[in-house]
Amino acid sequence: MGKKYRVAVIGTGMIANAAHIPAYKFWKDDFELVACADIRKDAAQETADRHGIPKVYQDAYAMLEEVRPDFVSVCTPNAFHKEYALAAFKVGANVFCEKPLALKRKDAIELYKAADEAGVHLFVTQSLRFLTNYKEAKELAQSGELGEVYYADVELIRRRGIPKWGMFHIKEKSVGGCFCDLGVHITDYIMYLTGNPKLKSVSGSAVTRIVHQPSEKGVRYSIAESGAPSGLFTPRPFDMNEFDVEEFSNGYMRFENGMTVNFKISWALNLPNSECVRLSGDKGGLVMSNSGDAVKLVTTIGSNQADLTPRIFPDPYHEASDFYGHIHVFEHALKFLKGEQDEVIKREEVINVASVIEAFYKSAQLGREVSFEELEQ
Repeated sequence: MGKKYRVAVIGTGMIANAAHIPAYKFWKDDFELVACADIRKDAAQETADRHGIPKVYQDAYAMLEEVRPDFVSVCTPNAFHKEYALAAFKVGANVFCEKPLALKRKDAIELYKAADEAGVHLFVTQSLRFLTNYKEAKELAQSGELGEVYYADVELIRRRGIPKWGMFHIKEKSVGGCFCDLGVHITDYIMYLTGNPKLKSVSGSAVTRIVHQPSEKGVRYSIAESGAPSGLFTPRPFDMNEFDVEEFSNGYMRFENGMTVNFKISWALNLPNSECVRLSGDKGGLVMSNSGDAVKLVTTIGSNQADLTPRIFPDPYHEASDFYGHIHVFEHALKFLKGEQDEVIKREEVINVASVIEAFYKSAQLGREVSFEELEQ
């Protein structure tokens, strides 16, 4: 058995309980949970009691100084990712940070630089890449069947899927709404699938039209469809009056290699639930959807147009966690640290995603297309 890493968790909400902690426990020969912290100490205590975590804190900074962990999971709202990651680096800890790492390009660059200077590693949990259908689509894209991809259309629509726990809906805490929460996954996946082309510009719209209507007060929501199939044990009371972020985002991205991307992302939209990625290359196309055939290759065979559907086998970790993608993220981090594998979620991709997020929100604010050159460098 190799080194066993001592782990501390900052933020004990849904993603910590449903994703990070189950992943640490899955790799129990490599990780030991030693402490957790949350601004609501009762939530931290509940998590510690359920998982057998020996130390509980309300002050994450005090925890880091006293425990000096080898790894820290940052599972806080978006606005606090940077400060807690930097604090973890200062005590010599590697970091697993929830997505999005940062909402601005310069902050993502600063975080990687700080990790390098501290001699530790920063891992971002872009877990969508590791889900079964998405992995299969990546293999097809890498096989050369698509040729050069020059167009993508992506949508992740929740008809009514506002996260009614935590602080996702509060701008001061999470910076943005559905694009921060869901758009970051889709953007990262497109970057991963297409070789991480450099961003040229974004034209986007951030809309809130439904959630504050009086008729919405009694509408039923599915917690699972809102992103929490498990892990909700001490949810923060939800108040729709606090909601001041976007419920729907859409727009258009341009990249320097000529690729363009249409996107539609929502927590609330009067359209059916949908999760779909469509790619078009000069040799073939690809459709990855949550309805019908999970992955479809749109191509030609001889003189015939053909739609091919590969057989997809279950992921070996699927039964272990609702968020089994995190198990893969942690596994790859362990292999990277052992020198067995190159880094999977690369900093250049994460920084590019932060650039897209920054450009989207600036475009939505200004009501026009925003170029890469306009971002904070």
